[in-house]
Amino acid sequence: MSTKPIGKNTKTIGINMAKEMADELEVRAHSMHLSTSKSCKVILTEWLESGSKLTLQEQK
Repeated sequence: MSTKPIGKNTKTIGINMAKEMADELEVRAHSMHLSTSKSCKVILTEWLESGSKLTLQEQK
């Protein structure tokens, strides 16, 4: 977590993920002329507002 968030009532988080996934997020963000951060925020906002639930399962 960042000690200096950009605005009031905001929080900065970091996410560790596979390099291939991070690279794909950067490519998609760039294709829409967005920062990777803004692109992730748009994706997560749309998902949260949709009310859809994730089904997580253990890999065997």
